[in-house]
Amino acid sequence: MTAPILQHFIAQRPAGGFDMIMADPPWSFENWSQAGEAKNAKAQYACTSLNWIKDLPVSALAADNAVLWLWATNPMLREAIDVMDSWGFAFKTAGHWVKRTRHGKLAFGTGYILRSAGEPFLIGTRGAPRCARTVRSVVDGPIREHSRKPDEAFVAAEALLPHARRIELFSRQSRPGWESWGDEAGKFDPIDPKEAV
Repeated sequence: MTAPILQHFIAQRPAGGFDMIMADPPWSFENWSQAGEAKNAKAQYACTSLNWIKDLPVSALAADNAVLWLWATNPMLREAIDVMDSWGFAFKTAGHWVKRTRHGKLAFGTGYILRSAGEPFLIGTRGAPRCARTVRSVVDGPIREHSRKPDEAFVAAEALLPHARRIELFSRQSRPGWESWGDEAGKFDPIDPKEAV
């Protein structure tokens, strides 16, 4: 499984590696009831096993001194830290995306016991990257399509390492200053009206 991905990663890796890696793996986990099936990630895109995610050769992409911004889910925080370890990063801290509706109110999502109004992300390091000390642990931004992350998260990541070579794994939208990888890369890119004709 990982040999073709490793070859692709090596081809995409800049000299010296990426200083910032953001990843939003397609976590697979079971619902507690049938009521949540339509909202499960599996209803939106192909999900993968935890072992498949852990086996990804992400360390081949990373610079000697790098930051990993790993999106997680509340029911799978332990597993997310295991993934971070498997990818060669040491867990350092966590943050949270406070999800807002289009009207600016707190989101009222699914959840186990508590209704989710946010999404966690973990920050890990490899080596000793020189991070800015001005970035807060909360990203406040609107919800959009299923699992689409807010632009505010990318602004925070860019502020954390301003001159970094960056890649987003499991990317769904191209953005300046970032390389993209994933089977849905470019899904949310704006369509040029000239190309739509």
